[in-house]
Amino acid sequence: MSFYADLDRLNLEQLIERFQQPPLEGEDTSTYYTEIAFSIVQQGNAGMDYLYQAIDDYQAIDEEDTDRLRGILFALTEYAVEPEKLRFLLLNYLGDRRSLIVAEAIDGLCKLRQKDALERVLPMLEHPAPEVKSSVLRFIARLHPDRALPLLLEKLQDRDYIVRENAADELGDLGEVSAIPHLTPLLVDSYSEVRQAAQTAINSLQGSNSIR
Repeated sequence: MSFYADLDRLNLEQLIERFQQPPLEGEDTSTYYTEIAFSIVQQGNAGMDYLYQAIDDYQAIDEEDTDRLRGILFALTEYAVEPEKLRFLLLNYLGDRRSLIVAEAIDGLCKLRQKDALERVLPMLEHPAPEVKSSVLRFIARLHPDRALPLLLEKLQDRDYIVRENAADELGDLGEVSAIPHLTPLLVDSYSEVRQAAQTAINSLQGSNSIR
């Protein structure tokens, strides 16, 4: 069942029409278009074909086109539709001019467990956009955990709070109790999101240590 219940009553033609229209007033465009793309891909081969064909229509940098494209990539990746074709597509989007699309592509490669994309993804840890750096951290922590610890510890000091928050989140899942002293200073970070992520990570690491 969709987050937007009315989508469940629409056929493919109606869903496509909705996807091409401006979002409903007051709706978050990213969530809105992602939900519609999800509903479209659930329509089977015809829905999948439409999403692949629609990709070229949303190359503009305005918010609506960017969020439509993000929704398409997310939906296709969640359903692992034509994984080889999708892998090639996601790799191409690593060079996109929109940071949110790049981040979506990296997250997609992570979901597809494309470990061999590391050489393409790792250099983007120095990307100026925090969303991209955060997606790189998720990719490395989940697909290459043996290489993740020093990179995550380094990014706890990143100037952007989004990156610090994501580094703390991934450290909590990594299970390395040696990270606790590095997380402790973030308990007084100026951003509540970072403080909460650090506390959750510390709690998780302390719990995993007690189990051992």
